[in-house]
Amino acid sequence: MNLTMSAWLQHKIDEYKFSIRDITVDYYMAQAKVDRPECTLEQLRKFNDTCLDMAELCQLNGDDQSYLHALGRLHQRLLQELGNTERECLFRMQAWQLARHSLTRLCHQLALSGEWDKATALQNEFMRKASRIM
Repeated sequence: MNLTMSAWLQHKIDEYKFSIRDITVDYYMAQAKVDRPECTLEQLRKFNDTCLDMAELCQLNGDDQSYLHALGRLHQRLLQELGNTERECLFRMQAWQLARHSLTRLCHQLALSGEWDKATALQNEFMRKASRIM
């Protein structure tokens, strides 16, 4: 059975919405683990991977705003963990490493859209917070 272009497009949009809903649940579950004081490196990496999966899903579906939003939330949380003196040094260093990666992806996307000021502000913020643990 052949679908009209409109029906096919609506089906793809619905698939995307359901996929986003599912990964959003995964995101909040991973975030809840990072919120705990006893969060492990593995849980931090799982949170990072979940956020990157969400961002990739958005990017593959041409949803650039949601892609930036997912990466931005990830990056801000990693910066928060970077500055969390209650975490072990190794945990904070892992957050630093992951934040560098998210910053690279964010700046690349912002550069593609010509938003150099936002990219520069993010880089300055990262350097300011990262210099505290170096």
